[in-house]
Amino acid sequence: MPVDRRHFLTLSSAAAVATLSGCQFSPVTALPEATDWQLLKASFSGQLLFPSENGFSRFYKAANSRYDSIIPAVIARCATKADIQLVLAFARRYQLPITGRSGGHNYAGYSSTQGILLDLALMADIQLQPEDNTAWIGAGAKLGDVYDQLSKKGRSIPAGSCVGVGIAGLTQGGGFGIADRLYGLTCDAVLEAELVTVDGEVLRCSEQHNANLFWGLQGGGGGQFGIVTRFKFQTFATSDILSCRASFALKDALAVLSAWQDWSQQLPEQLWSQVALWWSGDTKRELVVQIRLTSLGLTEQAKQLWQNWLQLLKVEPLTQEVALHSYRDFMLSDCDGLEMSECKLSHQSEQAKLNRTAMTGSSDFFNQPINQAGLTALLEQVLKRHRQGFSGGILFTLMGGAIGSVAIDQTAFVHRDAVFCAQYMVSYPVGTDETSLKNAALWVNQMRTVMRPYSTGGAYLNYTDALLKNWPDAYYAGHYSKLQQLKGRYDPQWLLRFAQGITPA
Repeated sequence: MPVDRRHFLTLSSAAAVATLSGCQFSPVTALPEATDWQLLKASFSGQLLFPSENGFSRFYKAANSRYDSIIPAVIARCATKADIQLVLAFARRYQLPITGRSGGHNYAGYSSTQGILLDLALMADIQLQPEDNTAWIGAGAKLGDVYDQLSKKGRSIPAGSCVGVGIAGLTQGGGFGIADRLYGLTCDAVLEAELVTVDGEVLRCSEQHNANLFWGLQGGGGGQFGIVTRFKFQTFATSDILSCRASFALKDALAVLSAWQDWSQQLPEQLWSQVALWWSGDTKRELVVQIRLTSLGLTEQAKQLWQNWLQLLKVEPLTQEVALHSYRDFMLSDCDGLEMSECKLSHQSEQAKLNRTAMTGSSDFFNQPINQAGLTALLEQVLKRHRQGFSGGILFTLMGGAIGSVAIDQTAFVHRDAVFCAQYMVSYPVGTDETSLKNAALWVNQMRTVMRPYSTGGAYLNYTDALLKNWPDAYYAGHYSKLQQLKGRYDPQWLLRFAQGITPA
């Protein structure tokens, strides 16, 4: 057995780290002995990996290399509900810090731990039910595999564009994507979820069963009330996707952004749009602003709307592209030329060929178009950071449509009235020094301050910002007290916790 009592003294320091970050664990009075771990491993059907074992150095890492220094004492790669029950009982018995993980994409590193890492990667089954076009999807499934398997049968779900993202975290935080204006957020497509509570009870969650808990799973965030094992989704029929893109010089950005805001508000719900500003740290490279439009159906109408807007804009684009793609090719464009086994981030598979990055991010919501003063303030910050030789990125994503047709109180996702969501982010290569990363984290958070006169003050839970001062209000607004009540009912001892985790009432 490759573990002894001395190795698990690291769990005591893990509890201390959690206390310093605002998560007070009960004192660890009796650490598990080697024989305790032997008994757990003998009953475990998945993989229980310790630091000295093959695979540990790959699977402990998350998508964001910034948190590679947070090394768990053990990785529990659960394969069944029984595995999850065993690990939760073990953590509860010894008061050990434990964190669940689906894909490992939490921006603030909250899916990393120095305690027990409960990894759901082996619970990734995807089963389409042809009789009603619903799909059961395991909590460890990655979006690339979801799109791959469902699209082969002409179906899909509304979800994001990053193929390595895990379905569980995305869904429980809300879930944006190019289909959300037509079919709603990812969490809106969930019909049922299966969850293991910290006490080991397996619960069926839907509008008819444990309805309050089901409400919390639709926007309350991952790893809050228990460990979800799988979701039942309503799928939709896929269609070809029209993709339109145009890039403009920064000198035209104010006019382009202003016109885009007005134009995008009139688009039918089959159309999704986004503004992207990306720049490197190279001060000699010209900054550009890119407008993106996609359409699920309405291909000819979308083409006409796009061309009409460009003509009315009266600003010459630097580049322009209009193309029709199959649904599968578009959603799996990051996998072009790769086998699906290779279309993973390097911490997710031995065959993976997609690179991880070191990144940080934050966000804003806007309930109305930003006025000229707000857009000017935004662009001034972009220019300032570029001139200082720092990279960065800002995305404005159109909301509305089916997102806003759901009542605010119907799910835990509270930002239904927003017309745009902004994401501020900086992405660096693996190995970037921590000083640069801290500088980037400060910048993305400061963008919220700059835009506060124009925003709602809300923030998107799936773009976690560890520097948010009043995160309960930013993420959850008036829903936080109800979420605390749920936490108090299903995890009263606060076994599942992290720095921005819901506190039990």
